[in-house]
Amino acid sequence: MSQTNVNPTPLPLSVARATWTECSGLLQSLLATSAFDEISNADDYAGVQRYVISQGRTDNSGKTTLGLVFWVYPTGLYGPYHETEDHQIKQHGLLLTVEPGVSIEEVVKRAKAGLKDNVIVHEHVSTS
Repeated sequence: MSQTNVNPTPLPLSVARATWTECSGLLQSLLATSAFDEISNADDYAGVQRYVISQGRTDNSGKTTLGLVFWVYPTGLYGPYHETEDHQIKQHGLLLTVEPGVSIEEVVKRAKAGLKDNVIVHEHVSTS
């Protein structure tokens, strides 16, 4: 009879953080799916907070009960890039993956820290 491992090795969460240069193919593929919700950073990331509360089904302590994945974009911009007035192409976007058990405040904090100008980033928000 096979015994199930009751103490599984945790994933190396540092691997779950990536920039455009480290894994552009994967991020491009995910962007092409149009399967993820896109949330604006408007009003000091209030949309991110509302999204986590509604989709993460937060508990009484303000922590997610479900895992989440969604894109955060600068207000007024959609998709992974935009053309500036001087015809330069600027990239933007943050793919957030969130584990169950993470506080709303931590997700918003990581969204604020992770959304960068002219780069696409993936940030994993874990309980550890």
